Amino acid sequence: MPKIEVNESLFFELLGRSMDAKTLESTLTVAKAELDGWDQSSASAAERSIKIELNDTNRPDLWSTAGIARQLRVYLGGGIPSYPFFSREGQKQPSKYRAVVDSSVKDVRPYLACFVISGKAISDPILKDAIQTQEKLCSNFGRKRRSVSMGMYRIDLVQWPLSYRGADPDATKFVPLQMTESMSLRRILSEHPKGKEYGHIISGYKKFPVLVGADGGILSMAPIINSADIGAVQVGDKDILVEFTGTDLESVSLSASMVACDFHDAGYEIRPVTVDYPWETAFGRSITFPYYFQTPASVDSGKATKLLGLQLGPERVMAALARMGIQSESHG
Repeated sequence: MPKIEVNESLFFELLGRSMDAKTLESTLTVAKAELDGWDQSSASAAERSIKIELNDTNRPDLWSTAGIARQLRVYLGGGIPSYPFFSREGQKQPSKYRAVVDSSVKDVRPYLACFVISGKAISDPILKDAIQTQEKLCSNFGRKRRSVSMGMYRIDLVQWPLSYRGADPDATKFVPLQMTESMSLRRILSEHPKGKEYGHIISGYKKFPVLVGADGGILSMAPIINSADIGAVQVGDKDILVEFTGTDLESVSLSASMVACDFHDAGYEIRPVTVDYPWETAFGRSITFPYYFQTPASVDSGKATKLLGLQLGPERVMAALARMGIQSESHG
């Protein structure tokens, strides 16, 4: 089961209230979560951490500080939050930020989703939480980066539009994170720690997927490693590109949506990115991310009453759904 470590000060700021250990432990049950530990050795709440174990593998939206805080906040009466940055079917407004997918990645790792966060400098707790989210989301939901991986980049070093394409693994070189010399893509797989760990995902293909700026600067080799300059996000950076690649469009899109909501809850502006595909995807050829693709579901309160043995009228059902953050309406 996923375990996350949240910064105490950031967590209670996002929750909108403070709690003692007993109250927090009892409240976490609404998210099928448990209090796993609370470091109270430091004098400052900004330096303390709370460990939470999450027992629902079907709720990757909870695997972050903002995610678990959102669920508890809504359940405690905080109301369902609004996220105005989503595009939807029939509402695909193109963004000034653009990325182009090349057909050369279709067989190896075909899907890309991006957005930009801006508005304030990234703090140490936010950056640590984003890195933790990256690790938990891509390891569990993303099947150890096979179906979903995530990267973050310093946008002041990014030249638009971006290109996501296949590259010659021997002729293409860049300086990866944790290294100081330029290395070929194939050499990164054999010598870099992340290349050794995740290289098997792409090693069997003739071309390896890379994300490249308009100036030719390589941002990353997906799903292995970022560049040492563009991909080295630091505390104090203000505008950051967040990208996801993978083999399943819905999983890639959903991951981007969850992380975008987390950053929005933390006070960042979400700037969408339009991604153009050379083939027809389930969402079309041009998709502006974050993209909301989920379809409505319905429940018969009469049938629910029979199954549960409880008297559940439409109003009671809607109230219960709202406490879990689900918008609903009655149809008679």
